[in-house]
Amino acid sequence: MNSIDYLIVVAFLGMIFFVGSIFYKWIGNSDDFYLAGRNLTPFILAAVLAATNINLYSFIGQSGIAYKYGIPIIWQTWTGNMAMVFSGLFVIPIFRRLRIRTIPEFLEMRYSKGVRTLVAVIWVFRLAFWLGVILYTAVTAAQIITGLHSFTALVLILSVVVIIYTMLGGMWSVAFTDVIQFILMLGGALILLPIAMSYVGWWPGLIAKLPKDSLTLVQQSGKYSWKFVLAIFLLGIEWACVDQGLLQRAFGAENTRTVAKGLVLAAIITTPFALLWNLPGLAARIIFPHLANADTAVPLLLAHFIPNIILGIIVVGLFSSQLSATSGNLNGIATVFASDIYENVLNRKATDKDVILVARIITILAGIAMIAFAYAVPVLGGAVNAYLTVIAIMDMPLFIIAVVYGLLWKRANWQGAIGGYFSGAIAGIIGQYFFKFDFNLTTFISAGAALVVTPIISLITKKSTSVTVDNIWKAKKTSEEESNSNNVYNIIPKTIPGKISLSILALGLVLFLVGVILGSEGLELASILSVSGMILYFIGGLLKAYTN
Repeated sequence: MNSIDYLIVVAFLGMIFFVGSIFYKWIGNSDDFYLAGRNLTPFILAAVLAATNINLYSFIGQSGIAYKYGIPIIWQTWTGNMAMVFSGLFVIPIFRRLRIRTIPEFLEMRYSKGVRTLVAVIWVFRLAFWLGVILYTAVTAAQIITGLHSFTALVLILSVVVIIYTMLGGMWSVAFTDVIQFILMLGGALILLPIAMSYVGWWPGLIAKLPKDSLTLVQQSGKYSWKFVLAIFLLGIEWACVDQGLLQRAFGAENTRTVAKGLVLAAIITTPFALLWNLPGLAARIIFPHLANADTAVPLLLAHFIPNIILGIIVVGLFSSQLSATSGNLNGIATVFASDIYENVLNRKATDKDVILVARIITILAGIAMIAFAYAVPVLGGAVNAYLTVIAIMDMPLFIIAVVYGLLWKRANWQGAIGGYFSGAIAGIIGQYFFKFDFNLTTFISAGAALVVTPIISLITKKSTSVTVDNIWKAKKTSEEESNSNNVYNIIPKTIPGKISLSILALGLVLFLVGVILGSEGLELASILSVSGMILYFIGGLLKAYTN
């Protein structure tokens, strides 16, 4: 990078800081800070969610895995998008009707205050660790691209701006800077892709020069085989249903139907984007065939082949993805702590002014924790391995108690929820670190343990009689807010077009799963069926979001 490139990056950081900070005046109450006053429209929500779903973890971590193992890592994004459609149509509308701010808040409604506080504490650290992962990927890229090799200096440069404007403007700052950063991020990625592909001879060059099966989407064996696709699909559903960073944006929607439209649109928009970081990773395998650290693949492409000025623009796009993901999750941590721990346990008489002050303090502390965790990522085997390890062990049990039993089985109680969560997490830890199971098997073990233990403990302990459980079941149908506005969203469609759209969605899901399972036999048809099923699934989801 030369002086003009640095000037472009500095100007970008200054602009984002200014735009993010001006929303300080918009914060009148805690809902403004947490959820942008619940005023996000479908297309703003879609852009915000898309920006959240794409970050430097994708450009550095996923491209590094594509470099080493081939194209199948693309399913991490694709199945995540399929999961966003599922949660947007069937799960998050229920949460939006309950007008909750966090998943721990839902857990109190469903189980008990103790479950809420426990999960809130765990998730403050879990989200801070995730921020450390994406900060590490940003610094890894910046060291190569900028020529500045001080890890600490780059950590501070990429942290201070986003911490300050998120602390000041809350979700309003997050939402509006996300829209700007989404456009810049897309522009930068669209410049990089054709340049990288031209150096290797475009698609025919990839086919001719890459190792066998590198471009096979559903592989029969290996670390990222058909089993990985099933495991990451399951984890994707978990992520889309309980991830605080994503849900907090969704809870900011102006109504229930906006939630459905926003998540479906975001999923469809970001699906082709996955090619923007996976294909450059594959191209780098040909251009730099013997990299010791695969996470450096895309940064090396930028440093070697992108001319100055254009390089500055691309770096701005990449940094945009970093800042959008960081700001949303910082706001998520602040919301979980202020709402679920401070307001609910430490100071039940807190005023809005008290809560907002605490949320801002926690935003700063979460930023400091993010920096600390960034130094731990290399010890855990890089960005992707670090992230997948954490979600396999900690996130799957939460999904089981919150969504599977929390929304589908009334008999589940707080004893079963706590027992199920810890049994799943402990089983995952044992499988991962004592028996050295791979990520795929660890995912199923942690989920399976929670699935088995939760109902057993629930059945041998006292039945819950909470009135709020009945309210949760009522939220599956409609809400007073929807009835009053004459804008009812039916989770189970009642019209013929709605039922047809649901049938298309179901058919697409079946085709996708059949294709993935056929991958176990090494059939070429497996990849075709899986992708065709995914596309059909998206079509059905889009139609359902706009019909009743």
